[in-house]
Amino acid sequence: MEWDWSYKSESVHLTMLPSFLSSVGGEFEKQDGGRPTLAPLFRIFDHGLNNLLHQLRDETATVGLGKDLVTSSLLQLIAARIFRLSKASLTVIPPDRDTAGFSASDCQRSIEILNDRLDENIALSELAAAFNLSPFHFARVFKRATGFPPHEYQLQLRIARARDLLRRIPGKTIADIACELGFADESHFRRHFRRIVGTTPSQFRRQQ
Repeated sequence: MEWDWSYKSESVHLTMLPSFLSSVGGEFEKQDGGRPTLAPLFRIFDHGLNNLLHQLRDETATVGLGKDLVTSSLLQLIAARIFRLSKASLTVIPPDRDTAGFSASDCQRSIEILNDRLDENIALSELAAAFNLSPFHFARVFKRATGFPPHEYQLQLRIARARDLLRRIPGKTIADIACELGFADESHFRRHFRRIVGTTPSQFRRQQ
């Protein structure tokens, strides 16, 4: 297959294994009672899918903490989006079991894992395995319980820890905090801190 452009273009190419798409399709079966069948897609444009693909591209170039968790979550979201865009038909299978599989205590334990291991690179598959769930199902029920995908919740916890360090330890530099919490660099830390808190780490420290 060949592509030919007569103008400047930027593209992101992503190949997914059929086994991966099948596992995501299985999660639709659990939620909706039927296994979806993908229909061909060509020359479509979807802002949501476009944003997810570019987030994935940017994340693959990142060396910061949580890279595996973020990329795994993004891949699950991209696959789910593709199923929706294809207007996949469902082969209905009557549900015969409870598919929630995620109690309030499970949610609390998952948050504790993320909080206790802020300086580690936790893969979404590892978190899901701790609760005997597939990554897709875990990501879905975790977001339903907390309002955030796992990778974003972990980021929120890291920024909360950063705020505490900025308040309590004036002598600790912003670069030291960024390194301690596993951000790729000080710029990476500042960007996420400003997005979540609404101000830079330096401004936040001066306001305390």
